[in-house]
Amino acid sequence: MSFRSQLRYMNPYDLHKTLVNEYILKRPGDTKLLRRDTARDRTDLDVIRENHKFLWDDTTTPDTWEEQFAKKYYDKLFKEYCIGDLSRYKENKIALRWRVEQEVVIGKGQFTCGNKICTSNEALRTWEVNFAYKEDGEKKNALVKIRLCPECSQKLNYVSKKREVKKMKQKGPRRLSTLGLRKRDEDGKEKNEEPKAPESTPSNSTLCTSSEPKEESPWENIKVEESKSRDEEMEEYLQELLL
Repeated sequence: MSFRSQLRYMNPYDLHKTLVNEYILKRPGDTKLLRRDTARDRTDLDVIRENHKFLWDDTTTPDTWEEQFAKKYYDKLFKEYCIGDLSRYKENKIALRWRVEQEVVIGKGQFTCGNKICTSNEALRTWEVNFAYKEDGEKKNALVKIRLCPECSQKLNYVSKKREVKKMKQKGPRRLSTLGLRKRDEDGKEKNEEPKAPESTPSNSTLCTSSEPKEESPWENIKVEESKSRDEEMEEYLQELLL
């Protein structure tokens, strides 16, 4: 049976394999011709690097899937505190980046020093840094926070003094006197009540006033605390936890 006749009875896979072996793989090393060109291949990391932005605008929607992928990665970062590289602090050159999940889990940058090579957790101070960077040919600025130990804090402030972020003193609970509450209740009651017709009294009637002192209400001087909403309590909790 001729070669052409043999090809007629082959399934597509066997036919493909036979033609490749017959016409392409004739000499040793010819298998390189079948390898896919990987010169333009990109990994997920390549896509993130090419489309990375330090700060994304929440009001705009990314156009391409690469930008969408990079923004999803950005959304998964933890952007409360930064990790810094202070190796060139004498030149006033400080590199900053957001924390990744593992760093958040171990408390790096929050409960330990935010300098990437420092592991101190004593006397940490929070600094606000005006981070200037260039992105897509445009100069940008962003205020970010970094927590550092005393030694690394000196490095950060070697050239110029940064602003320290301190915990806000908790204000006392707001109090509202019952007098004001009662006044509002009385006003509301007066608005809801229907006007009553004046009662007829004899013309020669006289008004008598009691000489007895007015009895003071036991609730007169009681002050009540205004309860906080769940959002306010959560905001105070996060303020204490994250700062």
